[in-house]
Amino acid sequence: MAVVRLGLVGAGGVARLHAEAALDLPDEVRVTAVFDVDAGRAAELAALTSAAVHDSHLSMLDGSVDALVVCTPHALHLAPAVDAAAAGVHLLMEKPMATSLADCDTMAAACSAAGVVLFLGHIQHYLPITATARRAVLDGLIGTPVAIVDRRSTDYRPGHRPAWFFDPELAGGGAIMNIGAHCIDRVAWLAGGRPARVTATLVRRAAVETEGLLQIELDNGVLAAVTVIDSALSGIDEIEVLGTAGTMRASRAHGVQIATEQGVRTLLAARAGMDEHIRTAFRDQLADFAAAVRGERPVAIGAQVGRDVVATVLGAYESARSGKTVEVELFGQS
Repeated sequence: MAVVRLGLVGAGGVARLHAEAALDLPDEVRVTAVFDVDAGRAAELAALTSAAVHDSHLSMLDGSVDALVVCTPHALHLAPAVDAAAAGVHLLMEKPMATSLADCDTMAAACSAAGVVLFLGHIQHYLPITATARRAVLDGLIGTPVAIVDRRSTDYRPGHRPAWFFDPELAGGGAIMNIGAHCIDRVAWLAGGRPARVTATLVRRAAVETEGLLQIELDNGVLAAVTVIDSALSGIDEIEVLGTAGTMRASRAHGVQIATEQGVRTLLAARAGMDEHIRTAFRDQLADFAAAVRGERPVAIGAQVGRDVVATVLGAYESARSGKTVEVELFGQS
């Protein structure tokens, strides 16, 4: 297929980013169908992309689309994934992959059996700041990573996010499941390892956790500390990687810098706003997904990555409950 036809399942803020990315790639993808439980919201996004409004994700699977982009509340990811796989339709699944390991495994098995692409929407892999940091690690600019500190702030006050974010059943958790998932993904990606053990302390100021601290031991020996705090203090989005030959900082405030015996180098300058970076990331992610659907390149972010992130979040929840370090149940061990 030349142009991959997309069906958007969910029409919220992230779905709009996917839709705008599609408009930037007219020769590669086209949104042809939109569904949301809010018909007005679906109609608005459909108008943006000249797509048809559907009354369920099932009605899209009649040959109208080649792939679904699933942007529903986290606990509702499984049904459209399994239904799409049964119809031979490919999947770009927003993170987190699901809210349970059972759902992750069912999803992965269904897609594998059907021979369809399952691509996880972990957008950190495409943000210029994180991608530049990853390239610096691969190029050996700071030697071998030994430790990572990842700090992120987020506004998890009720009224500042959609109501379902504070529903433990729909969201599967709070700030750690939603924002912490980005941090877990990027520390593992930058370190080149997989989470093996996690120790966590969480703060709950709503029906779900609103802040937290995670200490993650990766299977290659790298130690990572992840903090998610209240953004009312200040906007923070920063990663520091300690290597055997230098240190790297990647942040919105400073861009990407490395400090070695040769001095300090800036690999990517900071920008005043992130809108351009976010637009670029969603465009490049969608282009990668479309290429995988057409069989032009392998899936960049598959089920293992998505499941490992969910397993680490669930391990953090268990650690916070028990006060103990928890072994992360890695892909293939359930």
